Amino acid sequence: MSKAMEKLIDQNERFLAELEKANRTIQMQANEIKRLNDLLQAMNRRMFGTSSEQTPANQLSLFEDETNSFNQAEITAPNKSDEYEEIKYKRKKQKGHKANLIKDLSEVEHVYELPVEDQVCDCCGEDLHPFAKREVRVEVEFIPAKLVKHKYLEQAYECRSCKTQADKAQIKTEKAPKPVIARSLASPSLLAQLAHQKFELSLPFYRQEKEWQRWGLSVSRRTLANWLIRGAQDWLKPIYQLLHKHLKDQEVIHADETVYQILRRSDGKPATSQSRIWLFTTAEYSDKPIVLYHSSLSRGYAVAKNFLDGFSGYLHCDGYQVYQNLPDVMVVACWAHLRRKFWEAATGVGQAATGVAFCNELFLAERALKELKPQERQTQRRKIVAPLVEKFWSWLDSLETMKGNLQKAVNYANNLREHLNRFLEDGRLVLSNNFAERMIRPTTVGRKNWNFSVSEEGGESNAIVYSIIQTAKANGLDTIAYLHYLFEQLPNLPFRENPELLEDYLPWGSKTKLALSVNK
Repeated sequence: MSKAMEKLIDQNERFLAELEKANRTIQMQANEIKRLNDLLQAMNRRMFGTSSEQTPANQLSLFEDETNSFNQAEITAPNKSDEYEEIKYKRKKQKGHKANLIKDLSEVEHVYELPVEDQVCDCCGEDLHPFAKREVRVEVEFIPAKLVKHKYLEQAYECRSCKTQADKAQIKTEKAPKPVIARSLASPSLLAQLAHQKFELSLPFYRQEKEWQRWGLSVSRRTLANWLIRGAQDWLKPIYQLLHKHLKDQEVIHADETVYQILRRSDGKPATSQSRIWLFTTAEYSDKPIVLYHSSLSRGYAVAKNFLDGFSGYLHCDGYQVYQNLPDVMVVACWAHLRRKFWEAATGVGQAATGVAFCNELFLAERALKELKPQERQTQRRKIVAPLVEKFWSWLDSLETMKGNLQKAVNYANNLREHLNRFLEDGRLVLSNNFAERMIRPTTVGRKNWNFSVSEEGGESNAIVYSIIQTAKANGLDTIAYLHYLFEQLPNLPFRENPELLEDYLPWGSKTKLALSVNK
C-alpha cells in the first residue's frame, strides 16, 4: 500500500473519530436542551399556570370512555360543580335560609307602638286595640368583647369562744382554686382566647397586643407569648403526651412534615437554617381522631424514629427515605405524589400523560369503593383495583426511552413500587396521603403570618397547642371551650401523682363530654 493511500486512510479514520465525537456532543447538548426546556416549562407552569393538578378535559383516557375521565385525583370528595349544571336564570330565594344562619343566637324583640294619644280611630274616635304584629326586619347586633377583673378572696373563720384561749384558737379558711399561671393576670378564658386567635385565626401577638389594649389590658406581646408558652408547657403538654401514647397504639396512621424556622437554636446553626414541623395523625375514619404536631430542628431520621418509638403498623407518607427505614413500620406510599410526578412531566399527550391517566383511573375506581366497610372494600379491590395496578406496572416496565422529568417519575415509581402496592393489603388503607397534607395546612397558614418561633420552647409550645386544637376539632368539640376547660380544671387536678386521671380530660373523655355539653 502506497504512503498516499495510508495517509488517506489515516485521515479518514481521524475524520470518523471527530465526527463520532461531534455526534456525541450534539446528543449531549440535545439532552441538556430537552432537560432545560422541561425545567422551564415546569417553572412557567408553577409561576404563571394554574395550581390545580386537574387533568384537562381532552386528555386521553386509558379505556376510551369519556365517563371514566378523572380530573380530581387530589380531592377526596366530589366537586359539586361537576355534578350540577350552571343555572342561567333567576330563581326565588329559598325560604328560611337567613333564619337558619342565626338560629342559635339569642333574640331580643323591639316592638314599636303608637303613642297613647294616637291610639284613636280617625273615623269614629273609639280606642284602637292591638291585634297583630308585623315583622319588618331581623338584624344581628355585634356586642364587643369586654374584660372583667375577678378578685379571689379566701374567707377566714374563727371560733369566738376559743379565741380567748391561745391553745384552743380555731381558724379555718376556704382555699381558692389554683391559678393557671401563678402570680399572673392570665385566666383560663384569656389563655383560651389567646390560643384561638393565634392558632385558629393565625393572628400574631403584635396584632393581638393592640386588640387586648383596646379591650383594656395593656400588656406586651412578649408577656402574651410567655403566658401561652407557660400554659402549654404546664397543662396542655400532659394531654399531648397522653394523646401521643394513644396514637402509637393505632394500627394505621399518617405522617407529613413542613419547613419552619426557629431563631435561637441549640445546635449552633444559624437562624436561617430550616427546622421542621412534623404531623402524625390517626386515619381519617378513626372514631377517636388524634392530630399531633412535633417541632424539631431537623428533618433527620432520629426525629421520626424517636417520635414513633413503640409504633408498629401501617404508615401513610410520601417518598421520604426516613420513613422507609423506620423499624416495625410498613410504609404505604402515596399515589397522589406519584401522579404529581407524571403531571409535572406531562405536556398534553405522550408517556407522562399516560401515567397521569393511569393514576386517574385508580383514583376513580377507589372513589367508587369509598363508602364500603374495610373488609368489603378489600374484596372489591382485588376484583377492580388490583388489575389496574398490575396494568400500570406492566406499562411502566415497557417504557424504554425516557428523559428529564419523565425519567424522574419512573424512577420514583420503581423505587417505591412495594410501598405503592401496599394499600392493596388492607381495606383500611387509602390510595393517597392527602389527608395528612390537609391536616398540616393550618401550620403553613400560621407560618405565613408569624414566620418563625424565637426559641425551641416556643416552637414546641406551638406544636402542642396546634395539636390540642386540631384534635378537639376532629372530635367535634368547641376548641375555645375545651381549652378553657383544660386550663381551668388541670391546675387543680393531682394528675402528676395519678396520671390515669387525665384519661377523662381527653377530647372523648367522659368528664370532657359532660362538662362541654352542660356549657352549651
